[in-house]
Amino acid sequence: MTDQLFNTKEKREVAVANFKSLMITPGWLLLKEVVDANIQILTEQILIGGDEKIINLKRRDLIAYKNVINTPYKKIEECTVEKSPKPSFDPYEQVDISK
Repeated sequence: MTDQLFNTKEKREVAVANFKSLMITPGWLLLKEVVDANIQILTEQILIGGDEKIINLKRRDLIAYKNVINTPYKKIEECTVEKSPKPSFDPYEQVDISK
């Protein structure tokens, strides 16, 4: 799905602009405060320990919260970094067979 959302230079530029404008809105800033507070609470609870199943669920939630908060930053970085072509390790791809 993300391949279709960011598959052209124009789409990536629009996405970067939208994410940058999102990150300064009062709604995003409030959401970030709430999620940051939840991250702090979960981190403290995980450090205290307890039932392993519950701790694992809290770790999963912690990762999810961090992913939500970091999504705009990651997408901006992904959309602004020029992607170089993947190197080919096929030895026959570079051989000139016309000789």
